[in-house]
Amino acid sequence: MNDEVQNGFIISIRRPGRAKLQRKSQMSLHQLPKNQKPWYVIDLNSVVGKPHGLFKLTQGSKAKVLNLEPASYILEMKKELLKDATSGESNEKIWDDGTAQQLKKEDIDNLRQRGLTGTEIVTHLVENSKTFQIKTEFSQEKYLNKKEQKYGEFVEILRPNIRTLAKFFHQEDPTKVMNLRPDTLAMIMSLANIKCDGRYGVFDGGCQGMITASILDRMQGQGTVWNLYLKGAQQKKVIQAMNFTPQEMKPLVNLSLVKLKANLLTASTSDEGETPAKIPRLDAEAAGVVEQPLELGSLHGLVIACRKPGMMAKELIKLLAPSGNFVLFSPHIEPLSDIYVQFRESNLAVNLKLTETWFRNYQVLPSRTHPEVMMSGSGGYILSGIKVLATD
Repeated sequence: MNDEVQNGFIISIRRPGRAKLQRKSQMSLHQLPKNQKPWYVIDLNSVVGKPHGLFKLTQGSKAKVLNLEPASYILEMKKELLKDATSGESNEKIWDDGTAQQLKKEDIDNLRQRGLTGTEIVTHLVENSKTFQIKTEFSQEKYLNKKEQKYGEFVEILRPNIRTLAKFFHQEDPTKVMNLRPDTLAMIMSLANIKCDGRYGVFDGGCQGMITASILDRMQGQGTVWNLYLKGAQQKKVIQAMNFTPQEMKPLVNLSLVKLKANLLTASTSDEGETPAKIPRLDAEAAGVVEQPLELGSLHGLVIACRKPGMMAKELIKLLAPSGNFVLFSPHIEPLSDIYVQFRESNLAVNLKLTETWFRNYQVLPSRTHPEVMMSGSGGYILSGIKVLATD
């Protein structure tokens, strides 16, 4: 794939502590800072035709419009400002009464209008702070980190991939992806044994298409991915963000479960000696051409992600071939516990495991290495196993 930024493609825009997905159109402007009334916008047309990577904000031809120029390295703001700074031993004499900073909002706006860089603005803020020199070294770093997030001069323009998208959506709003963390997604892909040129079924009932996109990324245009969905549109936000080529989208076949239900009920009541029911391509929006129709017992792997996968799992497991891997994901453990007991009692699967991935981010700094204060409580629960034929 071309490594240059192109019109019509979705790009990932990252700054310290912030990230955003945006489609690059012919006239794209990106507002910063986030969640505030922006004092400038970034003209994304200045990055078209340039390789993805690190860019530096530069003044554009119009007021409050900045361009992006490729940069080879990041000049860390706090290293420059702390190089010759003095610090105190304790913060006990510092009171946060709003009078420590002598520069007013109007003064900062004037500095911006004069075209000063982010580092120069923060330098003025430090020089006009009454308490910066008596803060402890740790407090000074925290102060500068916050200012760097607001006035930083560097921006990363990246081509989205599964790892960055999984991290972005989880940080943006975990509930929109059912608390699916990047490490949990990696476990799902491993337990489902996803590999190139296979036949896989996936029901993504609330992860924005994250699991489907991950499978497509591994398939690399070979095999078949049956994207099963209920009424309405499919979960495809992450699929669109991946900028897949037509060749990479070729394995994807969208199939409505409403149309599939009657076929499954008919197949479940058929005699053992009869030919398995074949389910043709029922959705006109299917991306690829299916050489072999979906049959009961024909899938190499099955992944189901939804809040209540009970009935869904009982029916869709019939599509899985013997010795095929299946993975059920849910943000709640109770429905998976019930399925675990049912599968075990019916001798439907072996190597049944109900697990929860436990992941912690650590801050690693001199004399301050500890788990991060704010972290996710749970990344959801996974029920995995291998289907076998039940014996009398």
